[in-house]
Order: sequence, then C-alpha cells, then structure tokens
Amino acid sequence: MRIFVTGGAGYLGSEVSRLGVEAGHDVVATQLQRPPPYGRAVELDVREPFTVDADVVVHTAYVMGDADTIVRGTRNAADAATRAGARLIHLSTDLVFDGEHAPYTEEDEARPVSDYGRAKLEAERLLPPDALVVRTSLLYGKPDGAQEALAARDGVVFHTDEIRTPIHVSDLAAALLELAALEVTGFLHVAGPDAVSRLELALLLGARDPKGAPTPPGRARNVALDSSCAVALLSTKIRGIKR
Repeated sequence: MRIFVTGGAGYLGSEVSRLGVEAGHDVVATQLQRPPPYGRAVELDVREPFTVDADVVVHTAYVMGDADTIVRGTRNAADAATRAGARLIHLSTDLVFDGEHAPYTEEDEARPVSDYGRAKLEAERLLPPDALVVRTSLLYGKPDGAQEALAARDGVVFHTDEIRTPIHVSDLAAALLELAALEVTGFLHVAGPDAVSRLELALLLGARDPKGAPTPPGRARNVALDSSCAVALLSTKIRGIKR
C-alpha cells in the first residue's frame, strides 16, 4: 500500500510512518522543519496546495494554536486525496465536544468551547463524504511526548476534573494503518479505555509531586470518548493507561 503521511516528523505521524515501513508499505512522510525519521521524506507545507501519489492519505499535521494550519492544511489534504483518488483518514480530537455529556459517541453533536476545538470542527466539515474522521484523545507512550514532558516538569498545575481517554501513540498508529485497508467512512472514536483526569494522567506518567486544581472556565471538562465501535471493528488492541 502507498501511504502518504502529513506531519511525518510529528509525534503521531512518525509512529504511523515507522509501523507502515515495518509492515512493508511504501510510506511517504512530509517534512516542514525536521526530517521525518521513517519513510521517504518530501518537503511540504500543508498550508499550500499539494499533490499526492498514494492509495491512502493519513492527515496528522496540525499546530495547536494555529487555526490557519489546521483548517487550510485539512482543506489541502482533502483536495490532494480527492484528485489522486486516495482514501483520506483525518485525525481530529475529543475537544470538538463541550464536556457536558460524556462519554461521547460518534452520534453526539460536536459543540467545542475552545479555539482549538472550533478549528478542528471546521476542518472536519471540509472533508469529502468518503473520508474517515478519527477522533482521539491525549497521546502518550514515547519519551519525547508532550504529556511525558508535562509530567516531568515542576510547578505544572493539572486539572482534577478535566477527564480524557488517553491512548498509547503506538496503538493509535497501528489502528490507523489497519483502518487504511478498511472501507470505513464517517466518524470513528479511537481512544483509550480508561477515563482519567489530567492529574491522574500526570501521576501515571511519573509526576512526583503534581499540583491539582479544578478546570477553569472556558475549557471542556469531561470529553471522554466512547470507542466501542472501534473496539468492535479493529483487531488492534488498545491498551489502558491503568494496566
């Protein structure tokens, strides 16, 4: 299979590329500033139109505080996949939900309360009907991960009532590769089985003496995802962080 991975040097994109190469796929991984560690590198800024020659486009590229990259990059990835006749798998987030009615299924209405969540929802709405939108949660599992870095820092305040369903980055990458070969469209929640607070997550990742505080206004509280549809569909096993 020919797989084109945007964000190929990123935390998730590099893991998708690594597993794809190990499985014998022809993987092209995009490079913006850093070269991707796996796959055939191609220099690319997703904010500009681009072309692909692939069977599947896995769109992982994003910048947390940059709505333009999220929205315009998704539009360009969708256009490129459509022109190539390629399957598109787009990575989205649990933060498209408002945090008031968890756990969220694929049928629940998206009502983001943060700028990031609003940008990701706008990006979802740009996708063609035959795309697959994979909503996920916080990623952990590699030493250079953002959650591991937060847990290792002193003085970080972790919210005691912000609930997420974190997933090991390798499990999510394996699930994406499995989904690349399946004719699944629409929305699919792929997150971990354990709903934990940000404070609990920090402790599970080795934080020594973290500070806890309630979630401030303007942030979604409980955005735990119900991933039962993915569990029934996939052979990939998603481990719990509490195991």
